[in-house]
Amino acid sequence: MEKSKNKNETTETQKEMTRRDFVKKSVVTGVAVGVTASVGPWFIKDALSSSGELRLFTWPDYSKPEVIAAFEKATGIKVKVTNYSSNQECMNKLRAARAKGFDLAQPSLTEFRLHMDFELYRELDESKITNLHNLEPSFWDISGKTGGIIDGKRVGLPYNWGTEACAWNTDKLNFKYGELSYNTMWDPEFVQKVTCRPHSVFIGAGLYLDSIGKVPSNRMMDTYESEEKMRKVYDEIFKFLVERKKNIKMFWNNAQDHQLAFLQNGCVIGQTWDGPMLTLKKEGKPVSFMAPKEGALTWVDSMAIVKNAKNIEQAYAFINWAYTPEAGAIMAKSTGYNSVVKGVADLLDDATKKGFAEAYPEDALDNLWWYPSEASWFVPARTEYRDKFQAA
Repeated sequence: MEKSKNKNETTETQKEMTRRDFVKKSVVTGVAVGVTASVGPWFIKDALSSSGELRLFTWPDYSKPEVIAAFEKATGIKVKVTNYSSNQECMNKLRAARAKGFDLAQPSLTEFRLHMDFELYRELDESKITNLHNLEPSFWDISGKTGGIIDGKRVGLPYNWGTEACAWNTDKLNFKYGELSYNTMWDPEFVQKVTCRPHSVFIGAGLYLDSIGKVPSNRMMDTYESEEKMRKVYDEIFKFLVERKKNIKMFWNNAQDHQLAFLQNGCVIGQTWDGPMLTLKKEGKPVSFMAPKEGALTWVDSMAIVKNAKNIEQAYAFINWAYTPEAGAIMAKSTGYNSVVKGVADLLDDATKKGFAEAYPEDALDNLWWYPSEASWFVPARTEYRDKFQAA
């Protein structure tokens, strides 16, 4: 198990990961909240063909019928899907199964340091990833620094990226970039009208409290350095949140939860993922999504071959298929998340590009807050604060 990064390492990585050149090159060219592509001339079965089965262990959003059907048509491989709703559930189920029963998993890259304490994934053979050249180089570089390389071995590949920021009901509210804050949803007018995830809301609140100088935390990077520093900051955030908990109508834990929060449960504002909200927005629902002035929380999800996988070649076939622009476009269209593959932007319509620009206007891409790699002590401590907050 690697030691936690020291402050200088964390700060330098954070600076590197928020560079405008990275975002402009790797994000704007790869973003997709909806696409016009469909299975067509790009289908080259000779390059990807195989047979048998792939046991895919993934998030519900990533196993949409469009994605699975496109992969099966392109390769002839049948997919058996099992879903999880959190990175912790992914790890716990793989541990319980002794890294058996699944071939390909898709946790967030920041989780690999913890997952590999239990040797859940095998080292990847880069010679078998024939479409690696289609990956945006910046994502390849950063993926290694945020968890994809453990003890010098490449175990995780970037699959897509997304953010958690602010969503609201456009029939009732309207916000301008630079005014919207993670603190906005704690206004007294939003009692019993807010939705949020019980652990990541600590980060949003922490970024706000750091920005006003009330709870300094180096943009929450201090909380990843040591458990002592984490608890010192989280104790103050906990007090802040408990005082305002009356605003919360419902907690969410997956994509469907926070869509229902707005569509059925009376929430008008909240801290949510981008994909589900931008998907609803494209469908004409009265919701919008935008980075607040403190910065959108940003993550990269992965592809990893499970340690004791049986269908190794089929797993590499999925990786190579996923690293085509057309597959990236299908994924993005069905999920609302963003591709790490070059050329996806060429498949987008102007309305989709406009939607992305509205979510991340002006300097929002410079100000993204990237999740750092998590040490083994972090998740249990975070879970403790989550549970205390839910019970308060």
